[in-house]
Amino acid sequence: MLTRDGVIARYIFAFCFFFASGSGMVTGWIAAFCGIMGTVELATALMQYSPVYEAYSLYKAKKRKKVAE
Repeated sequence: MLTRDGVIARYIFAFCFFFASGSGMVTGWIAAFCGIMGTVELATALMQYSPVYEAYSLYKAKKRKKVAE
């Protein structure tokens, strides 16, 4: 679950990615990448969930289990 600040940051990132590709500041495959990243950031902000945080927490749990053994 993202914090309120994390959600606001995701909205800002999504706006920046969409603005960069939509205004023509970037073109070609970089613009496509910006569009995809803007969509991903907007989805994570709306869901208030980040798969990166989930993967990190699984990694930490796995690491703790190895240390405890």
